Amino acid sequence: QFKIPPSFALAMSKSEEHDTRAVKVLGVCGGIGSGKSQACKLLVSELGCIAHIDADTTAHVVYDPGSKALEEIADLFGSDILLEDGQIDRKKLGSIVFADKNAMSQLEHIVWPHVKRVIQSRIEELRSNNNDTDDNKVPVIVLEAAMLLDAEWEDLLDGLWVVTTPPDVALDRLVTNRDLNIEEAQKRMDAQASRRGVGNLAEEVKNGVVTCVIENKGSIEELTSALGGALTNPSSWVSPPVATSVKK
Repeated sequence: QFKIPPSFALAMSKSEEHDTRAVKVLGVCGGIGSGKSQACKLLVSELGCIAHIDADTTAHVVYDPGSKALEEIADLFGSDILLEDGQIDRKKLGSIVFADKNAMSQLEHIVWPHVKRVIQSRIEELRSNNNDTDDNKVPVIVLEAAMLLDAEWEDLLDGLWVVTTPPDVALDRLVTNRDLNIEEAQKRMDAQASRRGVGNLAEEVKNGVVTCVIENKGSIEELTSALGGALTNPSSWVSPPVATSVKK
């Protein structure tokens, strides 16, 4: 079983002017079925990062009945995508946007700005509470979002990692874990093929936008080890870190 190293040489601040306990934000993305959610959970549960913010879960808030985003979505796609209680019919909306790239783009341009505002608020809350955080915690907030690059949220990040896995493994995960048939799973994978960081990963790495690639094709222990190694590697971050030791 993977053992957490006794200390981490971590990226702690963007500049010498910042507190050396300043909290960094690590963006994690990857194609559907890549295992990015599992990677994010491991970063918190096994490697001691402060918190995991899931953009998909955060997006549920902006879909709340009566919200501005939901009003805009209903105006665009029609009121029949709403259930009787005013909630969004996610299955119906999903069947529309995963079959039509233009519809997906329209939905994203409505939702992303609302989600970003909620995420920014959560990040600031976590940073303001950092002094109350256990010193054994790694001062990193993990932000999971499949569309980090498409939404152009790089300004929120101190590092951007992409989790990858072979297509056949991703397809099997979707069929097994998400109750999708093969055709539905393949359609969702194809819909993400043009995503920045998915279809053009090599280019994003070359341009320095993606700071680390995590291959997830083995065991959980292997994934945890890869994540732990990346945390301590200065090249996995946007800027050279101010090193410190964090006990675990």
